[in-house]
Amino acid sequence: MKEIIAAELQALERGLVATPATEADLVAFAKANGGSMDIILMQMAIQFGAKLAFERMQGIMTESRVNADTRVDFLENALSYAWNMGRGANTIDMRDMAQSTIADLFGE
Repeated sequence: MKEIIAAELQALERGLVATPATEADLVAFAKANGGSMDIILMQMAIQFGAKLAFERMQGIMTESRVNADTRVDFLENALSYAWNMGRGANTIDMRDMAQSTIADLFGE
């Protein structure tokens, strides 16, 4: 799991659209573009959100032990955290998403 997260973070740095390093960088681009590159701004925001979620997952994984018994719970919590950062009251079944992701990754 750690290798997958590291690879995803590295992929965010190699994309066609730059991933902002900080929220301040994202805000600065938003102010500077004057609405002329909204599709780029949207992609930067998506990538920044993914970066935050992956970094959060890395932090939690180093603070705790994630194993076969706890990885669905871990991923469910990480996905919920990322979703709730900007989605407000919209709901999604994170448990189902986590179970299906773990099944895809580990064949369970």
